[in-house]
Amino acid sequence: MNQIPGRWRRILATGATTVGARGASLLVNLLVLPVVSRSLGKEEFGLWLNLTSTFTMLSVLDFGVGLAVMGQVSEARGADQGASTRRVVTTALVLLTGAAVLLVVFCGLFAFTLDWNGLLGADRVPTAVVDQLVLAVGVTAALSLPLTVAGRVYYALGRGHVAALSTSVGVLAQAVALLTVAALCPDLRWFTAVYLATSLLAGLVPTLLLAARIRDARPRLRDVDRDTCGRLGREGAQLFFLTLMGIVSFKSDSLVIGHYLGADQVAAYVLPFTVYAAVPTVAGAFLTPLWASYREAWARGDQAWVRSAYLRSVGLLTAAGAVAASALVPVTPWLLRGWVGDHAAIPSSGLLAALGGYAVIMCTTTAVAVFLNGAGQLRPQLAVGAVMTVVNVGASVWSVHRFGLSGPLWSTVLTQTLIVLVPSMVVARRRLAHPRTVLPEALRTAG
Repeated sequence: MNQIPGRWRRILATGATTVGARGASLLVNLLVLPVVSRSLGKEEFGLWLNLTSTFTMLSVLDFGVGLAVMGQVSEARGADQGASTRRVVTTALVLLTGAAVLLVVFCGLFAFTLDWNGLLGADRVPTAVVDQLVLAVGVTAALSLPLTVAGRVYYALGRGHVAALSTSVGVLAQAVALLTVAALCPDLRWFTAVYLATSLLAGLVPTLLLAARIRDARPRLRDVDRDTCGRLGREGAQLFFLTLMGIVSFKSDSLVIGHYLGADQVAAYVLPFTVYAAVPTVAGAFLTPLWASYREAWARGDQAWVRSAYLRSVGLLTAAGAVAASALVPVTPWLLRGWVGDHAAIPSSGLLAALGGYAVIMCTTTAVAVFLNGAGQLRPQLAVGAVMTVVNVGASVWSVHRFGLSGPLWSTVLTQTLIVLVPSMVVARRRLAHPRTVLPEALRTAG
């Protein structure tokens, strides 16, 4: 029981710094996007938005290993198994380094063979430039894969503030670099290059700090472990497919709009979406440390704390999403004009309503999903996620022709609510009614 107050203190401290990092990222977007928009043509700006969004998607696609590391290090911490932490970290780094090599090869094969101009709706940008930028995005995303491990370990150890502060440093460096490019050489290639370089820096800093300061997490090749590799692979594969389905479902709307309506329409969707997506992003900042704490609490047998934390998180995040969305809807046109300028495309009432619904639904869904991840309930999420992904993509393509910019987002809101959220809440209720440890036998007996 004496673990409970300390656990909440760590969650709140980590959550506060994570909110600060997310807030810094949001402020950078508010500051930088209008500058980049004015520096580039409409189509180039739309292409840049798609490229940076794609990099963000690829850089978190670490095949689920990073999230599996966070869960398994949390379990090892709950079972007081320091040696297991080093095995998990070392094995994960080896796995992701191999994945990075494969991704580089893949990018080399396809960067110059596919029609990226047509796929990205950027017909007026030179083909050579688009191909080079696609290759740069893919290679940088590959290099960032092993760098995701350190941040996850810090969250698992209750020191997520280190990762959050490193993210803030990277975001500020990115803002300075982008503004410098805008002042000295406003070119699509330079904007993309500095964005990628500073993003890589944000992952490198916590990796170096982890190796230097935390002995139990310092990687050593002799600690690569076959059983650990299997556990990371199994859990990571499930988390990877969950992440992949989420990306396809939630991040593909801008690609659908760019392909069917043209790259010049992407900004009209992405800019207001960026404002509303900040709601679940900021509100969910506390959920990353909560995920790790769920795993630790299950390992220690603190099921009462788990139940209380789950109910609080769902209630608070749903309320926060509703309040924030209600406040944003009437002021969005003013915000966009103040942000981008008088030439900003003002969202229709249909798109505004969809954006508000998205913010609320994603706050609730994220809270439920974090609990299910911490409780080891991945297979039910895979089942509903697979159905939602197929239905949502098809519905987005159908609706963009009939309802324009708001169509894909309405498809996302409806399918997420009916296919994912409702069944997930049923699974969570059943899991709470039948508590059991999720700590693997291998960790319980590890020395």
